[in-house]
Amino acid sequence: MPRPLPPPGPRGAEAKRKMQRLARGKGRGAPPRLDRGISAADESAWRRAQQVRRLRMTRRGRVTIATAAIAAVIACVWLLEPHEAVRAFATTQPMPDFDTTPASAEPTEAPDRVPEDVLARLPVGREALSLPATSSEADGSRARLYEHVDVSAAHPELAGPLRIEYTLDRELTEVAHEVLRRGHVDLGTLVLLEPHSGRLLAYAATDTQRFPPTRTYPAASLVKVITAATALDRAPEVASMPCRFNGSPYRLTPSRVDPPRNGNTVTLERALATSNNQCFAQIAVHALGVEPLMEAFHRFGWLAAPAPAHEAGSADPGEDRYDLGRLGSGLAGTQITPLHAAQLAASLANGELVSPRWVERVIDANGHDLPIPAAAPRRVMSPELALRLREMLTETTRSGTARRAFHVRGGRPLLGEVLVAGKTGSLSGHDPEGRYEWFIGVAPAEDPRIAVAAVIVNGRLWKRSATQIAADMLREIFCADGNCATQNVVRIVARATQREASRSASSANADSSRDDSSETSSPPPAAMSTVSRGSRTRS
Repeated sequence: MPRPLPPPGPRGAEAKRKMQRLARGKGRGAPPRLDRGISAADESAWRRAQQVRRLRMTRRGRVTIATAAIAAVIACVWLLEPHEAVRAFATTQPMPDFDTTPASAEPTEAPDRVPEDVLARLPVGREALSLPATSSEADGSRARLYEHVDVSAAHPELAGPLRIEYTLDRELTEVAHEVLRRGHVDLGTLVLLEPHSGRLLAYAATDTQRFPPTRTYPAASLVKVITAATALDRAPEVASMPCRFNGSPYRLTPSRVDPPRNGNTVTLERALATSNNQCFAQIAVHALGVEPLMEAFHRFGWLAAPAPAHEAGSADPGEDRYDLGRLGSGLAGTQITPLHAAQLAASLANGELVSPRWVERVIDANGHDLPIPAAAPRRVMSPELALRLREMLTETTRSGTARRAFHVRGGRPLLGEVLVAGKTGSLSGHDPEGRYEWFIGVAPAEDPRIAVAAVIVNGRLWKRSATQIAADMLREIFCADGNCATQNVVRIVARATQREASRSASSANADSSRDDSSETSSPPPAAMSTVSRGSRTRS
């Protein structure tokens, strides 16, 4: 028989209320007492319920505390750097598939400049003939080579592929390679340059592996142009003093760096035209010296790299007078690239050293023109000295070392009325083994519009010299349909750059006001031609 419940009263009513709350799972009252009418089984059930309740509350509390902590961290990050928080959120949350850019947002800015390795791309081999070309424009601009280049691996910051437009004229590039092929040139490089802008119109090499155009090679007698320019500038009396030499003008010994008491005599003009080694060794030793000559090499850019990806030139004065004489005459001591030679030729136009360039324009995938660094021309000699040198160097192609290449059988000039001021060079060398032959020149000599440089390495058997290769190239330019004329260069040379056009426009009024005085102070281009032709009869 169960024990009877306690009689009703205040204590009985309170116990009843506690049991009701226990049945509903509410309250935190003390465990029921057995002497109050509660069985041991009920007390055990109550204790188990309280343990479950405490566990449930503990988990909820942990979740609550963790949520509060995360919220506090996010709030701190937002207060310190709200943009970082937005970006962090954007990387983890899926974004809607629609354009959220405001209508007034600025376009993406292009990089500051074209990377150096992009500018170093050099399409000089025959594979350049397979590149596409821009179409000829209405303003007279000719078709130029271009290509699309993927640079995403090396330059992920650029929007690629890049469209690289070159200054290289498609027709002239084809002609240059054809001239080298017809001449059976195994190892050679041919360069055409605009002397006032530095734009390369053609840059052709027969073998970029065995004879890379970016490497330096013996400069040979091209040095004589710098030696003559330095002498005329620092020791102008050299021009009026005859040079005396013994035996072959090309053979130099330690004793021949000093003028002999008796012997043959020539003028400086004739010594330059015939590339007299003894005369220029004497000038280097007695009229100049080491420091002025080395400073001249530096001024003409021969001790620096002429362009991206090209080696710097070098000059070594040696240890004694004989070494200095060999350096000044070009027999030893100097190493240059074909672009150094083209720079020297271009400086004959107006006395300025230009930086050769073959990249005209670079456009990224977004249509942005990437800025191309450009170096302004640097004056290395006065315009008057450049004119004097051109007058002297026309004798090289008329009656000097380049006479045969620039004349046909019977003595008729190869280019008709077109005068070429140039210089030859020839010297044995190694790596690769052979006879290194050079030619540099500008034409027309009275108003240069084209600078040319050619270098080839001939073996024991050869067909064409570097001078003949350069002459053949100039004939393709100036002798259209067999009629040679200076006006034919207009169809080849591109229009002047915008900078040159602006400079010409700004000085037009000043030039017109000085017309009368300029006619009396310096001869016009036609007068230079007359002087040059007169000097031929005197030599």
